[in-house]
Amino acid sequence: MANWERKSQYLLKEIVKFRTYIDTLTLAQNQKERIYAEREANGESRPGTMDGGAGSLPSDEVDGAKGAPQASEPTDT
Repeated sequence: MANWERKSQYLLKEIVKFRTYIDTLTLAQNQKERIYAEREANGESRPGTMDGGAGSLPSDEVDGAKGAPQASEPTDT
């Protein structure tokens, strides 16, 4: 019976830990969205993202290049 009680206590601690983690992530996401909304209202832009989401840089400025290099045409010799 003592083993079952220890396992039950351990699982309860894990549930509390993960619920706290989820709550923290949810609050952080909400705060991030609120800050971005305030910045957009003030005319500031969002920082660039790696996934090409909102606020990402235009495609010609991502790597500093103006365009993709063109392949040379084959010559007939």
